[in-house]
Amino acid sequence: MRFPLSALADVRLGYPFRTRVTPETQGETALVQLADLNGGVLDASSLVRVRLARIREHFALRPGDILFRARSQMHDATYVDDLTPGPGVVRVVAAAPILVLRVRPPHGRAGGLPDGVAGLDARYLHWLLNHPQTQAVLRTQSTGHNAEILRKSDLEGLLLPVPSPAVQRLIVEAAGLLERERELRRRLLEERFTMIQRRLLHHAEAEESVAENGGPPSPTPRTEGNERPAWARLEGI
Repeated sequence: MRFPLSALADVRLGYPFRTRVTPETQGETALVQLADLNGGVLDASSLVRVRLARIREHFALRPGDILFRARSQMHDATYVDDLTPGPGVVRVVAAAPILVLRVRPPHGRAGGLPDGVAGLDARYLHWLLNHPQTQAVLRTQSTGHNAEILRKSDLEGLLLPVPSPAVQRLIVEAAGLLERERELRRRLLEERFTMIQRRLLHHAEAEESVAENGGPPSPTPRTEGNERPAWARLEGI
């Protein structure tokens, strides 16, 4: 079944600063700004600190919250996993225009999940909001210059599939493994690129060294098997 996001999570605006944010190294509040969001997991260790003398407690973030960029060229979601910003910090707060999503309590409790939803894993909701298909839907609803603004009401009206908790956990696990595989493949390609670049420079320097010492020229690479990459044919010299 599909449910509107408003039935699955509370959506509220981050803390509205009336003036420009002024960092305070001894501030008791760690502040999340748009630049701190990356679509993955929040890194609370490098947040700027500010002083907020009086603030309503509901603005304080909790593990499991989801931070959403509604006014940006990217409408992605960042997951709040661990909140350990450092000593002296008593709370972590997201600044407006960041939207904070908090999964509703279980069905049967006040403001709880709707009938038919046995449970909702915040990590599943985070994955679902960042899914390319969901992102495509959000882009069609964005307005403003370069479609940078997504209204809170449009986000709340987003219809989302909610499978059983067991399937949600399997999806989160599989998505994590897929992301890990992509990262390993990226590193492997970078290492391969660096290795080949190093070998190409080696051939260039070897050719130059032979010419300077008056030795015989290096043999010309064979033309047979030109279907092999050029760098591989150089290795045969």
